[in-house]
Amino acid sequence: MLVLINTQLSKAQQTIAVDETVFIHANATTFVSGETLLYKVYCLKATDKTPSDISKVAYVELLDNTKKSVFKTKVTLENSNGQGDYFIPTTLKTGSYKLIGYTNWMLNKPVSELFQLNINIVNPYKTDEKTTAENLLASGTNSEGLKNENVILKLNKKTFTNRELVDLKIQSSNNNFVDGVYSLSVRKLDNIPAQNQISAVKFASNTSYPVVLDLQNQDKIILPELRGEMISGKITAKNNTDKIENLSIGLSIPGKSFAFKVVKTDSRGNFIFNVDKTFYTSNIVIQLIDEKANNYDLAVNNAPEIDYSKISFEKDAKLSYTFKESLLERSISSQVENAYFHKKVDNIEKAPSQDAFYYPLPKEYILDDFTRFKTLKETITEVVVEIYSKQKDDKLYLHVNDPSIFPQLPESALVLVDGLYLENQNDLVNYNMKNVYKVELIVGRYYVGSKSFNGLISFTTFDRDFKSTQTGSSIVKPTILRPQPKKIYNKVNYENIADNQRIPDFRNQLFWNPDVQLNKDSETSFYTSDLSGTFEIRLEGFTKSGIPISVKENIEVQNAAAN
Repeated sequence: MLVLINTQLSKAQQTIAVDETVFIHANATTFVSGETLLYKVYCLKATDKTPSDISKVAYVELLDNTKKSVFKTKVTLENSNGQGDYFIPTTLKTGSYKLIGYTNWMLNKPVSELFQLNINIVNPYKTDEKTTAENLLASGTNSEGLKNENVILKLNKKTFTNRELVDLKIQSSNNNFVDGVYSLSVRKLDNIPAQNQISAVKFASNTSYPVVLDLQNQDKIILPELRGEMISGKITAKNNTDKIENLSIGLSIPGKSFAFKVVKTDSRGNFIFNVDKTFYTSNIVIQLIDEKANNYDLAVNNAPEIDYSKISFEKDAKLSYTFKESLLERSISSQVENAYFHKKVDNIEKAPSQDAFYYPLPKEYILDDFTRFKTLKETITEVVVEIYSKQKDDKLYLHVNDPSIFPQLPESALVLVDGLYLENQNDLVNYNMKNVYKVELIVGRYYVGSKSFNGLISFTTFDRDFKSTQTGSSIVKPTILRPQPKKIYNKVNYENIADNQRIPDFRNQLFWNPDVQLNKDSETSFYTSDLSGTFEIRLEGFTKSGIPISVKENIEVQNAAAN
């Protein structure tokens, strides 16, 4: 859809085009309860399908046929790509669903332009849904042939036995195709009706135009997450007369790797944080930094609401009785695999440790290097002597002092505990300092954003689990959807025949690699399972120049005992 706005009405009028779209490669379109939906997200320019460098976060939702969201995930985009998964629980009913993909920036476009993929889910564990299962939407498996002369899936052979290595190599003689990012799925085919999988080639063939927005109409524009995750909110004065402009708002994301940011409110009391690094913890605290903080109410904005009322679901078609045997096989396979899940668990990719924002400036005290004291007062008197405290009304404030710096600044220090900002330090008075691993400090004026502090003091506990008792209308601990951790998906290895010999292998999904790069040594070989039948190898993706790639090959797996 192309929206044209007359820009000749005013010379000051400005417009911007929303030239962004999302493509999702899912490992399947029909699932049985207990299976896992795997997906790769490609964030692209709508016009030429080259990588979009606008949004750094994408969202994936699954809608049921009442247009209610049954799950929603936040996906961090690295180089315009992201990945995730969703375990299909037994709480989901048999029926038709839609997988929706988008970025915040795309929400300025009609909902029809969000990525949509039809999904079937069969729940064989609820006997009262037998009739529903027999009327499940069935459109037939997509028989679309996917070939590309520039990218070839090279196999050592086409027929294999159980638990045999499939030596797969992805080759391209054209450098334009080597320079791209792809996702690879290997999954068993059966006669259960499946929705048509949208290939990258078919997706790219659909003509798409940018939507032009009027920047003067700010209230109707949903801002893109340009630098990373965006968290916004608003403060209001309880008496409706205190100023709400240019006040400091602090964001704490505590933990082993933590974030602390300060921004100012605008003339309407609005504030926006841009979190440029990925933090998975759900423990988030946002608070007003001001002596009169109790005179204000602080609220965090909810995610933009999406009107899914115009999303259409196809009418159900009959599901033949002949599919029941395949459903039974799929159900048994998922139960066996889940029973041995602890032996085949995926690994969460270890997030890189991030230095605190104030490194490498602080002076460090490892408290085990000194005589240990239980209280804060003893510790700052005997060990961390640059710190001193002042009592003001019912609040305790910590300061840092250096005789070489004069005059001393009147403001208190920025005090963090495991990355959590403490506006007053009463919580530390009775806290057992033997739980503290180290204390770091910086003397002199220190700025975070536009807010200045008289130095910095950071306490790090051994368990990184400090909890503050501070409450009030200007302090909120919002429930904000967190990014899904990146995973390294389990790869069964039978290189040593004795490995896992007694563990059954009922994998329908033989392999999933959401990050295949032809110019690197990406892992593409895999082992077959104990299941026999036809398996589809499917490669999807885009080159950096926007050329879509969709290639698939089938292999046969035969029971070794039957030969």
